[in-house]
Amino acid sequence: MQKSETRKEILKWSDAIFCQDNEFYQNLSSNWPEYKKIFIDRIAEYFYKDIQRTQHLFTSPFTFKKEFGRLSEEERSPWFDFASEIPVKLRSLNLYMHPYKDFCKTCLIPYKDLETLARADHDSYCLKHKSDKPVQGSKVNTDPDLVPFNNLPDKRRRFYIELNHLIPLELKKIGYEIVRPEEISEINEKMVRKFARAIHSRYLNEMKKQESGSKKDFYMSWVHSTGDPKNQKIPDFEHLPEDIKSSNLDNAHHIPTKLLAIGYKIRPVEKGFKPATLHLDEEEIETMARVEHIRWCWDKILNGWFYGKVKDTLKKTHPAIIPYEDLSEYEKEKDRELVRLIPALLQDIHYEVYPANPDKIRKLSYAIRPHSSIHKLLDDTREMNTEISQLARSSPEIEKKVRRINKKIEETIGEVRGNYNYAQHIQESFLPDYLYIRECFSDSFVLFLPKDIVSGDFYFFSKRDHQIVFAAADCTGHGIPGAMLSTVGYGILDQAVTELKMTDPPAILKHLYSKMHRFLQVDTSTDRLSDDMDIALCTLETRSDLLTFAGVNHPLYLVSGGEITEYRTRDLSDNRGDDGEYLFTSEKIRLKHGDTIYLCSDGYSDQFGGKHHKKYQTARFKNFLLNIQGYSMPEQSDRLFEEIERWREENNEDQTDDILVIGIRI
Repeated sequence: MQKSETRKEILKWSDAIFCQDNEFYQNLSSNWPEYKKIFIDRIAEYFYKDIQRTQHLFTSPFTFKKEFGRLSEEERSPWFDFASEIPVKLRSLNLYMHPYKDFCKTCLIPYKDLETLARADHDSYCLKHKSDKPVQGSKVNTDPDLVPFNNLPDKRRRFYIELNHLIPLELKKIGYEIVRPEEISEINEKMVRKFARAIHSRYLNEMKKQESGSKKDFYMSWVHSTGDPKNQKIPDFEHLPEDIKSSNLDNAHHIPTKLLAIGYKIRPVEKGFKPATLHLDEEEIETMARVEHIRWCWDKILNGWFYGKVKDTLKKTHPAIIPYEDLSEYEKEKDRELVRLIPALLQDIHYEVYPANPDKIRKLSYAIRPHSSIHKLLDDTREMNTEISQLARSSPEIEKKVRRINKKIEETIGEVRGNYNYAQHIQESFLPDYLYIRECFSDSFVLFLPKDIVSGDFYFFSKRDHQIVFAAADCTGHGIPGAMLSTVGYGILDQAVTELKMTDPPAILKHLYSKMHRFLQVDTSTDRLSDDMDIALCTLETRSDLLTFAGVNHPLYLVSGGEITEYRTRDLSDNRGDDGEYLFTSEKIRLKHGDTIYLCSDGYSDQFGGKHHKKYQTARFKNFLLNIQGYSMPEQSDRLFEEIERWREENNEDQTDDILVIGIRI
């Protein structure tokens, strides 16, 4: 091999190795002949032997009658080529090799990506061999190997797919695992071990149920294969057999990956907080189940298993090593059951989910795509710029101009994101934190979903002695303009309650609107103000459970004894007297133990969605509140979120307004 070719080969492999150790790269360059024996020569032989072992599964353009050592140079050449192209294939899928020590994590390569690699191998084979075919007259002889990939017989296509199935296995044999940076950045060993112990703990609990006659869950046989538990003593996690411990650890490693696939990262719950319950909708369960099946298939392949029509432990064949879409419903349900266990595992180790930045998951081929307003726009803009850049490469001058424009767009995008994120930081700094809200009301929730990162809606809680003042407010607009108004409104409301010690809702509202309109220099002579605020405001006397309620345009809902009562409020103009002064009225409501009250903006009921692009509507919202009364307040919050997301996504609608719902159980 010439020096320039050797240099290219070294760069190709070093580019595909995910390693922070500069000494490793230097060692790779200075000792390339030794690494070549491992990366290319040894892997080529592994490819040949494993394909030879499974040749009954497919038909191949190659024969396997000889041992690899007896092949001629010409016969070995394709296998060296297959090995040499591994780093290029990995990088095309945003994958890397990574040296491992004791535990090789299962890689995640979706079946459609394998087909892409298989098609490229076939195209390369055709390109190389077409010129060698004899010509009769003016036509090339028909050759079954030299047709488009999709026209190949199933067994011939399977050869190329199985060849690429072997890449992670052959790398494992030389001490490397395949990783995706977006996945491993979310994982640390301490968290993985906690998850693994939680999985085993759940297993032990299920074993106790089984011994008492309860039905065995799907996931138990999926995670463990230890025989009949009645005939064995099950050890604690640290003393498990290595294969079962590895199974738990591998499962644990991929829980963050499965959550990332639906747009969530995970983190420890802050001290003093209870982890929120994660509720998964059907799309999320199906996405995560698909990822789990990919993991399971690769786990089998990495341990020497391959597809077979029947399960055979000795021959290591399994009929489920196929794409998720081709599984029976019974097999799919196994994956779904394991996924449904994840929320409980999160609670077991005191972790919670939170939304991931869309940039974090845009390269994951198995992920649900982001759909929030600002991030979706930025994501779509980047994708469009990438496509334009690819089209412009045919002209250096156009490409240079596009690159310059793209740089300006990226800078603008970064500035917009920075401004929004800092505005979000400011808004979060003055809104009450959830610990304080729980100190006011131990059984409560606040569902707060800004349309554009920051919100024109805001919530307020203040506790003094035996009185709690709380409110849900909705300022005109959303995004930055709405957030600016909410800052003004919150500041004046806080002044009234905290500094002036006001607790009577009508008096607080009079102070709030008078100050706000004076501050904004609003012309109050008009019937409806362009820059204003709607609000539902309450004061609860905790010793007597007497609630005083007043508001503007926003109602209060009370659920008591299985029935829901709506306390309505008037428009702001209807609360002004002839002299222009505000005259607010209030309702006195005697609450009972177990009653639930809800304050909200109109954002929830005004969300468009459903099959016919309709608003959710207040009547549907009230019915849904009644339907979820059997759940705890945090779970109600989760179900309200799931319901409005399902409604929006049924017709692929963007969120149209900020959403705020406060729920309190007495």
